[in-house]
Amino acid sequence: MPDGSLRFIQVGELVKGISEGTLPGDDSLAGRELALAAADGGITRLVFSGAGSLAWEVTGGAHDGEGGEERCLITRPREEIAVVDYVASTRRATAVTIVLDLARGAATTVTGTLPTAEEAARSAFDLATRGDELTLVATDIAPSYIDGPWAAGDHPHAPTDELVGKRVRYVYSQTEAYEHIYLNENLYTWQCLRGSEQGLADTDRCHYRRIADELYLFVWREKVIPTLGVVLVDWAAKRSNGKLFGYEGSDFGTLSTTPISSVATLLNVTAGV
Repeated sequence: MPDGSLRFIQVGELVKGISEGTLPGDDSLAGRELALAAADGGITRLVFSGAGSLAWEVTGGAHDGEGGEERCLITRPREEIAVVDYVASTRRATAVTIVLDLARGAATTVTGTLPTAEEAARSAFDLATRGDELTLVATDIAPSYIDGPWAAGDHPHAPTDELVGKRVRYVYSQTEAYEHIYLNENLYTWQCLRGSEQGLADTDRCHYRRIADELYLFVWREKVIPTLGVVLVDWAAKRSNGKLFGYEGSDFGTLSTTPISSVATLLNVTAGV
């Protein structure tokens, strides 16, 4: 591909080729109510009404009094793991992923907010010289406990370095494939092997959590095109499942969120020095 044809594209265009083989929606939580106890003393009550309907309300803590009713997608990457995804109706350009570890009574909530067009227009030089992060996708990753009090000590979904050093190929469809190299606890490099971004590559901010044996929550925040990625990488199943969240087009007027799924192949591991 000639260099002149390389271009970064908005999420709304990118997802057209990477939504094959995604997990089906799951309704096994319908009729259930769960309470998530966070470290700040807040309790988030989740009420699942079925047909992809979720009501939530926070009492106590930093977000006391917040709540809403959402359309959500619930999937089950493993029998004991449920993943709840929705775009928050009460917050600007914000998406939420809740990983529910039903067997161990633990949860992790990823909340990501996209920048405005004005914020995204800031140059990398300006951000760097002011000491700001190069990505303006804001993310909060909050652990909690299901139907129990917050427990001091290590949470079951702890930060991990078990992906660091791995080089992995992710095949999303017959037309789309990417490669990830997990550099360190804060950064990873990606390149598009084939598809709509073929020839493009970058190094972006990321976060890792160990959810269970051979199951990892991987979150990334891209800096060129405002993008939040949230996936569960399952080494046992050799798959990743999750979502991409960004803008539909360059006018920043419409949000785009879509499930994604891939076949994962470990290519090599680089040992640290």
